[in-house]
Amino acid sequence: MEKWDANWIWVNDSLRRNNQYIEARGSFELQTSPDSALLRITANQEYVLFVNGSEIGRGPSPCDNDWQYYDVYDVADKLLPGRNVVAVLAYNFGTDSIVTGQRQGPGGLLCQIDLKTDPSVEESFCAAATGTDWKCRVSPRWRPDSIRMHMWGGYREIYLADREDGWELPEYDDSDWMPAAVVAGANEAESPWPRLLAREIPHLKKSWLRPVAVVGEQAYLGAIANADSVLEGAGHPDLMFVDASVPGSYPNATYDFGTEVVGYPELELEAPEGGVAHLFYGEGLELELTDTFVLKKGSNRVRSFGRRAFRFMKLALQGTPAPVEVRSVNMKSVHYPYPEQGSFACSDERLNRIWEVGKYTAIVNSQEHFEDCPYREGALWVADAVVMARVVYQAFGDLALVRKSLLQIARIQNEDGSIPGTGPESNGFMLPDFCAHWLFGVKEYVDYSGDDKFLAELWPSVSRLEAWFQAQEDEEGLFANADRDGWWCFIDWSDDIERKDKVAAISCYYYKFLLTVAQLARRMGEEERAQALETKAIRLRLTIRSRMRLPESPLFADSLSADGLSASLTAQTNFVAAWCGIMEPEEAKCFIEDFYLAGKLPPIKGAFFYHIVLETLFAYSYREEALKEIRYFWGAMLDRGATTWWETFDPSLPECTVPSPYLGHTPTYMQASIPVSFSHGWGASPTYLLTREMLGIDTSRLGEDRVALRPAAAGGLTWAKGTIPTPRGDIEAFWSEADGGQFAFEARLPAGLSWSAGQSFAPIETAEQDDGGTVVTGKFTVTQSDYSCV
Repeated sequence: MEKWDANWIWVNDSLRRNNQYIEARGSFELQTSPDSALLRITANQEYVLFVNGSEIGRGPSPCDNDWQYYDVYDVADKLLPGRNVVAVLAYNFGTDSIVTGQRQGPGGLLCQIDLKTDPSVEESFCAAATGTDWKCRVSPRWRPDSIRMHMWGGYREIYLADREDGWELPEYDDSDWMPAAVVAGANEAESPWPRLLAREIPHLKKSWLRPVAVVGEQAYLGAIANADSVLEGAGHPDLMFVDASVPGSYPNATYDFGTEVVGYPELELEAPEGGVAHLFYGEGLELELTDTFVLKKGSNRVRSFGRRAFRFMKLALQGTPAPVEVRSVNMKSVHYPYPEQGSFACSDERLNRIWEVGKYTAIVNSQEHFEDCPYREGALWVADAVVMARVVYQAFGDLALVRKSLLQIARIQNEDGSIPGTGPESNGFMLPDFCAHWLFGVKEYVDYSGDDKFLAELWPSVSRLEAWFQAQEDEEGLFANADRDGWWCFIDWSDDIERKDKVAAISCYYYKFLLTVAQLARRMGEEERAQALETKAIRLRLTIRSRMRLPESPLFADSLSADGLSASLTAQTNFVAAWCGIMEPEEAKCFIEDFYLAGKLPPIKGAFFYHIVLETLFAYSYREEALKEIRYFWGAMLDRGATTWWETFDPSLPECTVPSPYLGHTPTYMQASIPVSFSHGWGASPTYLLTREMLGIDTSRLGEDRVALRPAAAGGLTWAKGTIPTPRGDIEAFWSEADGGQFAFEARLPAGLSWSAGQSFAPIETAEQDDGGTVVTGKFTVTQSDYSCV
């Protein structure tokens, strides 16, 4: 455990309240510049760090109070002989209600800087540490009484630029500030933050973005000119100016950033007599006022403290006694720094665009953890994370964010052994199907990474989850009471699914769960346990088939209760039965052909559940049908302007509609309390599936140093190519039409990787490359129903 001399600090009790920004300062003297200087810092919930007036970074990674992350910065180059000052802006949400239970705990700031001034001395010494010798105040720059954006997120900001006083600079006089109040000691068992963890992933990648277009401009009794001068690549000779000196005037311009962006907007304005600037944001053109800046006279450089997610941003000004020059409109974009990004291209440009949008959707939802959507709550929802992890395996090959996200969920495991549906903080969202999805994600990570240390760390959590599932069984072994109060039996965004008592999909997931634990137990050397779990799974499968399947039919009812089998039959329940292996292969084909493809079941409107649909279609060689679904569902989103994948989507609605809090595409529409997301990573499944199933590179068993090669030419495609980054090196593949109705295939594999060929592909020859890698070439043919080897 790291040694901490610092204490958690905040303003004193009498000053604490909701939506609070505080500023804290500590100083120390140096005789010479240090050889090394490591600064550790964390806060509940956010901080921005300055050393001698230079902004160093912000954080920490969102986390549960029991597992508090801290960051480490090397600040040696910022320190000088003489007096040095560490200044921190910290924020605490408070105790207001929030839907997903995030932003918990009291305000607290912890900071320590350890120095080495003599390179020959191994030990460092603490030069500064938060405590009562630090000064602290409530920031005068934000009004604390602003209203909430919505009940899933934080507060709007009202920033008072005229209260800026250079507090972060080393020469600032803080003699009239109060001493900081100690909240708790570091790593104290009774502290609100009893455990401190070093950051587990790299700091987020930051890049500056500018809008690409002006989509609206209104003078509204004032005047506005040269609104396009702030655009990316603009060569406009004149600066933008806005005049809102006429009483009641409200000139504004609406900017398009071209796609969903996530980060921190920043403005530079010259306001000779002050005024007020408003920023409205929207994933669509329903814009919400979120940030207000009361400008000081003269130059202003203002930005939101909170992270924003949007495509469109409106800048409006009012009360400007003299015209304001707008010198820049920028956005500091943030996301996880994937070092490599894969590629995919084929003869169908529509599929290429779908692949790219899915990759980008995964990127903007890859933040400090996998997020469901960056706009609404930015929470770590389990099923969303599992789908995005599959995109990572096929498009990025970087494992740190997958590992961290799965671990963070395990760390907030409930006392009864169940896994919360979301994180990263403890909460009451209980989704029984998500408990199974978490384990599926763990197994896929282990298969891809070969990380047995990770599995050993999580094995107690897996065992507790297994015991929880067992505790939910009825006398026949079915998962019972899935509809109990306080639970959310999700399965899919659909009102068509009947969820009473013994929900078929949940028992099917339980069957797959048992087999998955058995496989992991065998990996852990627990053969007897694995065999017992497999025997239990066989019994459960027989029970599901005998109790929940319709007589003389391949279909399964949605649920079984005291009233008998439900009358509702849905594609979701039956795809889960096929995906989990409850259906026999012939039954699955009958369901797909005679019911799903025949349109006899309610349509699926959720991008999330389509990952199960598509995986099942590909598994049963319905490649043409899978591509048709991708082109139809995701292509229709493209046609309506999607640049990231929407949370849910109904292609049958009029083409003018897009998701909205008030019109549209989820069972919760018309509820303003649930803003619908335009950027949901759980919809990115075509990205990993096109690479895996069409290009034909399956990296899911990379942890065993092998890949599967199974190229497929369906849907009229005549060629495909791509690059798949992996921890072992890049894989490159290409196939195209050849003579005689055949397709030629080539894959270049990095050194150390073995390979196997799918049934559709017969390798002709292999060759070793100079770097030790392997080139595999061969041919395959295609028929209407399946592929035959050549």
